[in-house]
Formats: sequence, C-alpha cells, structure tokens
Amino acid sequence: MTRTHESDTRVVRSRKALKSALLRLLAEKPFSLIKTNEIAKSAGINRVTFYDHYSTKEELLDEIVDDVLSEYGEIIEGSPADAKGLASKDELYQTITSTVRHIKKHADFYRIMLLTNGVPDLSNRLHEQMSASLHKTFRKATMLSSSIEYDLYIDWIIGGAIGIYKNWLQNGLRQTEEEIAKQMLIITTSSVRGLDRPRIR
Repeated sequence: MTRTHESDTRVVRSRKALKSALLRLLAEKPFSLIKTNEIAKSAGINRVTFYDHYSTKEELLDEIVDDVLSEYGEIIEGSPADAKGLASKDELYQTITSTVRHIKKHADFYRIMLLTNGVPDLSNRLHEQMSASLHKTFRKATMLSSSIEYDLYIDWIIGGAIGIYKNWLQNGLRQTEEEIAKQMLIITTSSVRGLDRPRIR
C-alpha cells in the first residue's frame, strides 16, 4: 500500500467518523447546541484533525445532507422513463423499492430530518431534492391533463412519499422494504389517472 493510498484511506475514515458522530449527537440535541469539539471527541479524533477536513460544523452538515440527498435524487432520475411515457408497473416498483432501501440505509439521517427539529429547514431540503428530481423525470416522460397543475401534482406525490417515510421511521421500520414499496406502488398507480398518456401497465 502506497503512502498516498494510506493517506486517502485515513481521510475517508476520518470523514466517515465525523459524519457518524454528528448524526449521533443530532439524535440527542439540536444542531445549534453541538460544539465542534464534541463532534471530534465522539468521532475519536482531536479538534485539530476536525479542522483538517472541515472549516465549520455547518460545512460538515452540508456534506452529509448533499451526499445523502444526491443519492436519493440519482435513484429518482435513474428511473426507466422515456419520451414514450412512464415506466412499466414492474419498473416503477423497482424504483420505489430502491428509494425505500435508501431510506432504510440512511435511517439515522432521515429520523433527524423528518422526525425532529434539530436542524431547521432540513426537511425542506428533502422536498427540494425530490421536486427537482421528479420534474426532470416527468419532463421526459409525459404531460399532465390540462385540468391538473403540474407543480401541485408533484407536491402531492412528495407529500405522500414523505408521509409514508415518516410513518415507517416512527414505527421503527417494522414493515419490510417490500411491504412499504408495494403500498407506495398502489398509491402511485392509483394517481396516474390524471395523466394524459398513462403508461403504468
């Protein structure tokens, strides 16, 4: 192993430890009350090392949020919709299942985002990411009926998805990923009657 590779590995390990530490602390108290030295101590590193990676605790939080929400956005935007219409029912189910698995993978993050007020406006960041990704996906897939306002339709979908995520997290992820995904599929497919050219089949 080269010295450069060893250094890169240490950087990745330290950043991962700091992110995990901040999430642990956010589960206990609001972001405004968390000190940089607390994050470093919880991560098992010293304060100087913290500043080797991040200028402020806000920068650390922003990186956590950007990483997780970018991953969520990639799942939505990677759904197999094209100019001919929306994905098939099976394809839509796979996309929904991927988003549900993502929520479970980052459950600690989403509990803080959706179930607490520890970080102001954090839930708005999720809404913004979902909105941007859905707009991109729907733009290449289909058009809404002239009787339905496009932005309101997307907000309706987002509100429903976030509501299900919150319920699942509040219940301790009791239902399986497949059970949650199937419920979301039923709800989603029942709503596409407002599309001019529904392709759920």
